Amino acid sequence: MGKARRVFAARWLVSGVFAAQAGGAYALEYPPDGLVVDLRYRSAHIDQVGYAKPANANTLRFTLGYLWKFAPQWSAYIEGTRVFALFGEHYNTGANGNTHLPSEGDPPSSEISSAWIAWDNGTVSTRLGRQYVSLDNDRFFTPGLWRQNPQSFDAIAAALKLDTGTTIKYYHLDEAQRSVGHDYPDPTQREWQLDANLIHVDQTLPLGTLTGYGYFVENDTSAKYSWRTSGLRWTGKYSFGSTGTALGWVAEGARQSSWRNNPLHYSADYRMLELSYGFAWASLKLGDEVLGGNGKAAFSSPYGSNHNFDGWTSQFKNTPPNGLEDRYVAAFGKVASRLTWSVTFHNFFAEHISQRYGSELNAMVNYALRKDLSIQLDYADYHRNTFGASTRSLWATLEYKIGKQGGY
Repeated sequence: MGKARRVFAARWLVSGVFAAQAGGAYALEYPPDGLVVDLRYRSAHIDQVGYAKPANANTLRFTLGYLWKFAPQWSAYIEGTRVFALFGEHYNTGANGNTHLPSEGDPPSSEISSAWIAWDNGTVSTRLGRQYVSLDNDRFFTPGLWRQNPQSFDAIAAALKLDTGTTIKYYHLDEAQRSVGHDYPDPTQREWQLDANLIHVDQTLPLGTLTGYGYFVENDTSAKYSWRTSGLRWTGKYSFGSTGTALGWVAEGARQSSWRNNPLHYSADYRMLELSYGFAWASLKLGDEVLGGNGKAAFSSPYGSNHNFDGWTSQFKNTPPNGLEDRYVAAFGKVASRLTWSVTFHNFFAEHISQRYGSELNAMVNYALRKDLSIQLDYADYHRNTFGASTRSLWATLEYKIGKQGGY
């Protein structure tokens, strides 16, 4: 337990009283009640310099959930996830002792990945229990559904949506169920005890959306990840008449400082600028993302997505002490509504000193065989200059889905 859990009941009652006084448009949208199924087979081949043999990971994720709307304003959801290693564990899971092979972070496991009850009167909503937390682009908090084992949080959430175009969200996180899975032998890796308060405000503007956030996290399991992070984010898209072309952008800046029990005593900046232009079937994107460092400690996002940022070979799971700058260019699009594709090239540099870490090429194609069945190929090729290890990875995924994981 932890001191955060002792305040769950009080916060639930307070948020319920607050919710009972509101009405209007929905603050959080839920799908119709019913069965949720996700069956995903993935074959991963990882060839990394420094290992005599490549890794071959064949894993199957089976997720079964049910969303129940048992009253006009009440919903409940329960979900379990089981991950199997097929044809033998010919890869390093981090727990099976196969250190002579490259790693792939999908160990076999079984867990209750989500279990919550929610109340929603239209304008205000509250949700209590084990749940996924996804904010903005998942940089700081994510369910991490690329991994076979998802990340969920024992938490209470509340949202308020106003007619002015303002949406206010609050989360209190008590425990993180990490993506290594519930059966991982190291308890300090599979579960983190937290006392975290997240405040997130979106404001719709005539041109885009402005977001302000403050995340205050005390991590009692891994104190180096106790920090407070506050920032502003502006996103938008402008369409040029009926030509089908559009300009999109993201501009974000944040400041992170060590907090409470963190022994590192640091502060670091984060900034991101991204521009995209093109059509639905083909667009170009240019971006620059910087995570600051001072040579001893750096900006971190351990509760956020690894795979969606800084290359798919996961060279930068932890930000190097000298920080990280990712300069990238991408092309992406959709063909005939069934096929989506993307190609991205990254150049990685240190932020604190003049040093080039390396570069990586990422390519993806996804084809929807039908509404509930898809196949996807992902390829990544990292070339080392001064950091990490040169790595080539290929993933082939077949996925069958009914409903949405997490229940919302």
